[in-house]
Order: sequence, then structure tokens, then C-alpha cells
Amino acid sequence: MKEETENGNGNGRLFRFNREITLGNLLQLGSFVVALVAMWTSMDKRLTAVELRETFAAEERRDLKKSLATLVDNQAVLARTVDRMSVVLDGHTREARPQNGGVK
Repeated sequence: MKEETENGNGNGRLFRFNREITLGNLLQLGSFVVALVAMWTSMDKRLTAVELRETFAAEERRDLKKSLATLVDNQAVLARTVDRMSVVLDGHTREARPQNGGVK
């Protein structure tokens, strides 16, 4: 698609520069800007959603660790309580046996 100059001397240029700015040029520029803005805003939302998911996952892991630590503490307290109660119960049964004459 060669477009030669108007004098026709054979020194053809590939493209001829037109200094006029037309409505088509402005519409094309405007649609390009709108497309870029739309792409940027949708990309920003996707990145924000990914960041929120990562933050939510980190919070869930932190909460799970806290819950596990609480469960371990509660298990230790229950184990100590059961040990104490078994010692107290053994002491009461030993005291009760001699009073009953050794009969169960």
C-alpha cells in the first residue's frame, strides 16, 4: 500500500502525514482511553479481591492457631482436674473402708 507524493517523481513515501485532526481521530482516542480505564478498574478489583482472600486466609489461620492453643490449654486443665478428683476420690474411698469394717 504505497502512497506516492503528488509530484509523481518516483520517490514514494509509505505514509502521508495529514495534519488535520478529525472527529474520527478524537473518537478513536476517547474510546482507547475509556478501554484503558475500564481495564484498569477491573484489574484493580481483581487484585483487591485476591488480596482480601489472602488476608482472610491469614486471619483464619491465626484464629485456628488461637483455637487450637485454647483447646490444648483446656485439655491440660481438664486432665489436672481429673487427676485431682481421682486423688480425692481415692482418699475418700480409703477413709470409708476402715469405717465400714473393710467390707465393700
